[in-house]
Amino acid sequence: MFLALSASIGTAAASSPVGSPNPIDFTGLEIGQSHPFAKVHAHVEGLNVSGNTLEIERVVASDSKNASFKFEPVKVKASESFALDMEITLNADVGRVSHHFDVYAKGQANPIDGFSVQGFSDWLVSPEGTDIEFGIFEAAKPIRRIVPIEVRPGVSVKLVGIEKPSAYFDAKVVQGGKALELSSKEDAPWSSFDEKILVKTDNDLQPLVAFRLRGQVRGSVVPSSDPLDFGLVREGDGAELTLVLNDVSGKPLKIGAVVSNSRMKVSTKVVECFPSNPSCRNLKVIYPPMNLRGVTGGMLEIELPDYKRKLFVRFGALGIGKDTQVKDLAEELKKASEVEPSVSSVLRQAMQQPTNPVEMPAPDGNGPLLTWKSTHENGVYGYEIYRSNLQDGPFQRVSAGIISRLDQTGKQGSIYRWRDADYKSGMTYWYYVNLVMENGTKRKFTSAQKVVAK
Repeated sequence: MFLALSASIGTAAASSPVGSPNPIDFTGLEIGQSHPFAKVHAHVEGLNVSGNTLEIERVVASDSKNASFKFEPVKVKASESFALDMEITLNADVGRVSHHFDVYAKGQANPIDGFSVQGFSDWLVSPEGTDIEFGIFEAAKPIRRIVPIEVRPGVSVKLVGIEKPSAYFDAKVVQGGKALELSSKEDAPWSSFDEKILVKTDNDLQPLVAFRLRGQVRGSVVPSSDPLDFGLVREGDGAELTLVLNDVSGKPLKIGAVVSNSRMKVSTKVVECFPSNPSCRNLKVIYPPMNLRGVTGGMLEIELPDYKRKLFVRFGALGIGKDTQVKDLAEELKKASEVEPSVSSVLRQAMQQPTNPVEMPAPDGNGPLLTWKSTHENGVYGYEIYRSNLQDGPFQRVSAGIISRLDQTGKQGSIYRWRDADYKSGMTYWYYVNLVMENGTKRKFTSAQKVVAK
């Protein structure tokens, strides 16, 4: 029995980390396939390839909240190994996941090496419907929304309770565990928000579902901007912006203490608006000379005495080096498009294209055999097989997890073969292949096709 499936995948950008010589060679870094919020175990071994004895004092997880392990200082001679047994709790991320650890030697302030434990987190509840944008709404006009969950075909998952609540919404499980009801709180902070609430499920494979809530609650006092974006700030330079605050009710506006919660302590000053308006105040926000690189920022807490509450406004900047060159991306893309590729570069690309795909041998047995071919697998993690007794379903996954892609370069393409060992002779089955991307998104790779088992 043979089912031939053929489809093509578009090319996506891929990147490869650039390695450098390290004193320790780590193995056991792949933890396989799991699910969001699951606990996974890893047994990592480190081989001393430095040629010298290493006194390893500690191993530190970049995310200590989600990784636990016991480590005793160890002296490792050249060509000898040491081991780490660790338990890692995955977070809400789906697709390729990674947890990094730094290794420190005795007397060294900086790590001498590090390693990342990697795996793939496969969802039971689709994350595509759990990212919820509310936009801007008024605190005085409560809003309510029902958010249904989408579950992987053939799997039973129900929401059962709130694990981590929201500061902005009351949440409760409705529709027999198939949806979440969100109602804005009357006392919600006046601010923009981007938060995650966690909801418990009845399935141990994915014990929690994270719902991301984004938007802005507006009260009687409205800021001209939230967040307040300082843009690019060069090392050694300061910056100043003005945040305009208006009381939309028309009352005289009083501003109390203003507190900056951030790594870089910005200073603030309240001044009159121009033209003068008792319902308006300007808040000057002054960044000190930049001494950090990358994204930096925090939160302004603005006290409103007449309302006995605070207004919260986020702010941020991107710190760059003193001599960093800044180029316009659109302009650079335009220049690149106007450059005609040389004949030699075109020929070189053509010569680099492989001619033979990676091919999977046919599994033993007599059950229905599915074969499919894919090309340009950049960004692809693998494939799932779904089966039903009816053309319109219901379907359920019958492959043992996700079938990892064969061609690790992502350029050569692959021919896959999978045989259904759980079948009954004479039965009619419908199969389709699902495509799983490295970021965790999924889509149908083929339509459902009919096979009669012999």
